[in-house]
Amino acid sequence: MKRMDRYIIWNFLVNYLLALSVLVGMYILLDIIVNFDLFTRGASYIHSGLLSAAAGLLGEIVSFYMYRTLVIFQMMSGVIPLLAAGFTMIRMTRHRELTALLASGVSLYRVAAPVVLCALGFTLLVVLDQEVLMPANINKLLRKHGQVAATFVQNEPIYFIPESDHSLVLATSYDPRTKTLRNIRIIERTAAGIPTARILAKKAVWDPGAGEGPMRGGWLMSDVVQINERKAVDPNRRPEPVKQMIYYTPLNPEQLKLMFEKKAVDYLSTAQINRMIVVSPPATRAALEKIMYTRISQLVMNMVMLLLGIPFLLTREPGALVKNMFLCSMVSGACFITTFVMYQLAGSGLSPFAGAAAPVILFGPLAVVMLDTLRT
Repeated sequence: MKRMDRYIIWNFLVNYLLALSVLVGMYILLDIIVNFDLFTRGASYIHSGLLSAAAGLLGEIVSFYMYRTLVIFQMMSGVIPLLAAGFTMIRMTRHRELTALLASGVSLYRVAAPVVLCALGFTLLVVLDQEVLMPANINKLLRKHGQVAATFVQNEPIYFIPESDHSLVLATSYDPRTKTLRNIRIIERTAAGIPTARILAKKAVWDPGAGEGPMRGGWLMSDVVQINERKAVDPNRRPEPVKQMIYYTPLNPEQLKLMFEKKAVDYLSTAQINRMIVVSPPATRAALEKIMYTRISQLVMNMVMLLLGIPFLLTREPGALVKNMFLCSMVSGACFITTFVMYQLAGSGLSPFAGAAAPVILFGPLAVVMLDTLRT
């Protein structure tokens, strides 16, 4: 590695940390201002002494945002490298260092290479954050402002959850501590939505040892009544109740928790999401596929946004740097907004794959063309 590379990399790393600190700090500061009352509401330490109350409040805020930083970093991972590259090139242009390099015959591509390689390294950090750190701390990330822990203990009703076999599941309550459903009604239907049978039970407890393969686990139902609603069945015949039976379904406690804590799925690893897609009903499969595809696309778009900005930041004319920075902001902003819109359309107006791939298809070739027009 040449001295020039070490110098550019050092400056880029310093500016990256600076941009990261500024953006994360601003986000946390604004979030604290908006939600400060939630940290103080109902806190046990708030009625203690002044110093104890201040220390307790500060400790809770630090604990909350220490883990929240993992999410903020993932959200801003595309903007930070571009800002760091901009700060680096502005400094080199201002001190005439870029002019000296050009005068010595160094290509602008050669100047940009260390920046791109560093950005690729930070992309690996984003992958580590998304695939390892966030899933490992998912309970901490599910905490809300002012919560000591992400506790999910309240009973929740279940209304018409569709299954992969077109059946509907209803229950008056679900207790996540005991993994128990109460007053269950399952409506079995054809693909056209015509009811064919009903299964009624007073209670169902999750049995993780039932079944085999991807359908591992089932609900142990008690006091079960099965009603056949096909036309050929005698309507006057009363069904015989069954004391116990196992009902196999992809709807397990993990999925129920994710349904009630909807944000949790954003913190899962890609491997966990893939496993959920295999056993998920059609109603939720598209949303899971959208998360998986957009997560991969976002990594590519982080690099594409940097490559779009580099031709504006590397210029032979120092006097044109201010104009180029404005143009860089316009192009990068258009890229960011278009990507956001496409991701929102994924799974609704567009298929999950098409919505995630559209920004790469639109801006990837544009980045290559703009790099090719760079005057070296």
